[in-house]
Amino acid sequence: MSQSRVVTWLAGVLIIGSVVVGWIAIGRISSATQRGLDRTEEALALARDLAASTSESATELQRVVGVIGEGLGSTSKALVATRQVSTNVRGLFDIASFIGSVEDLTDSLQEAEATIAEVEIDLAEASGSIEETTPILDRTISTLQQIPGELDRSIAEVRSSATRVGQQVWLWRLAISAAGAALLLVLILIGDLRRDVGRRVTTPQP
Repeated sequence: MSQSRVVTWLAGVLIIGSVVVGWIAIGRISSATQRGLDRTEEALALARDLAASTSESATELQRVVGVIGEGLGSTSKALVATRQVSTNVRGLFDIASFIGSVEDLTDSLQEAEATIAEVEIDLAEASGSIEETTPILDRTISTLQQIPGELDRSIAEVRSSATRVGQQVWLWRLAISAAGAALLLVLILIGDLRRDVGRRVTTPQP
């Protein structure tokens, strides 16, 4: 076998080997990418479920805070009414101050009114804190409610990317195969050209 044929044969083997190796490498890269995308989708799905649960919990917290605020308001009104009744009763007892035991009862009522007044102050502070917290909680809940939708869009994009990766694999493999076939064709044409030139050289001229 001539040296040129050996070189041509080796070149053909290298081309075929390169195509096979490229085919396998692209498949492995695609598989690794696909696994990464699958894990990303799973992580996003878990994050989406967590965000949805957090949003639901925050919404429930908002409802509870609203109920607590209403309860504090009602309690405060009830305490004001109770203190007013106690004041009125104490006024009646003052009229009957000539009874010895009434004086002790009046003092007890006065102490109770003072305690109620302190509780009213604490309730007012708690109610003010809730009023300040409510807008922040509303904004937080609004943000949390948007997260599941954003994650759903991200999951859809990951799935779309996975589909495109599968399509690109076959395009790359087709391109490598076409390039290998083109190179083999060039080698065949070069071999035919060399044979033609060799025949012309060996053929005696008339």
